[in-house]
Amino acid sequence: MGGGGGSYFPRAKTDLKKLIQDSKNDADRERLDSDLNKLLRELLASYERDPEKIQERLDKIADILKDEANMEKFLFGGSVAKHTYVDGLSDVDALVILDREDLVGKSPTEVLNVFHKSLQDRLTYDKVKSVEKGTMAVTVVYRDGMEIQLLPAIRTGVKVIIPSAGAKEWKETNLKAFQKALTRANERMSSSLVPTIKLVKSLNDGLPEQKRLTGYHIESLGVEAVKGYRGSKTSKALLMHILDRASKRVLSPIQDVTAQSRIVDSYLGRANSVKRRVVADALVSIARKLNAAKTIDQWKAILED
Repeated sequence: MGGGGGSYFPRAKTDLKKLIQDSKNDADRERLDSDLNKLLRELLASYERDPEKIQERLDKIADILKDEANMEKFLFGGSVAKHTYVDGLSDVDALVILDREDLVGKSPTEVLNVFHKSLQDRLTYDKVKSVEKGTMAVTVVYRDGMEIQLLPAIRTGVKVIIPSAGAKEWKETNLKAFQKALTRANERMSSSLVPTIKLVKSLNDGLPEQKRLTGYHIESLGVEAVKGYRGSKTSKALLMHILDRASKRVLSPIQDVTAQSRIVDSYLGRANSVKRRVVADALVSIARKLNAAKTIDQWKAILED
């Protein structure tokens, strides 16, 4: 009896210590998650732009070009990384469909040059700092720091064509098909998907070039990742879910609904190619680092790397 009692109480004491420690760990995790979601919300807020001001400026540009172009505005304009090349739907503020006979038969580069000069000549520079030409798009940079990115396109009959990646040729496109898919997915995620995609883009920008995904590919992976998702829609939960799903989905090609190409990610080659496995490992590595981070400062270091 005595021996039995002597072995019972120390074990009960050990179990109690473990219970207390587990409870403390749970509380620490909840506090970290709360602080992280606050941090991510603040970071995402820094990506956001004034929608009314964007609309106003797009309207002014549309008015300037009204005799020679129609403008199709997009909901998710404004990328995390500032640049003058098109990296995905969320990098484009508007598709500018030019209607000029002198552009028929011109190459994408020739059309871009004409479009760039037209904007340079017509915009007033009291609020505009510069008009910059990239490989595929023109970016209007305002003195208050806002950037408006415009992708020139040509209508041929009922079809709209835009420059291919690298602007070597014209490609048929239906950007609105993907915009609708992204809009529906974003609504299902209580408007958290697009901001989280921008977080993934920011992390992607920190990778070596050979491990980096295109913006449109990241957007497509984001839409794929939330199909059937029923988990938490907090910034942290959605970010970790997209990284996890993307690291698996990236191993197989994704069909391009915009019809610009047969698949979104042809640059990575066939299914399970070495390039795809390298990118998958990079995404897994990012997720592992974030999971291992125990403090806000450690998360900041990874996000700002």
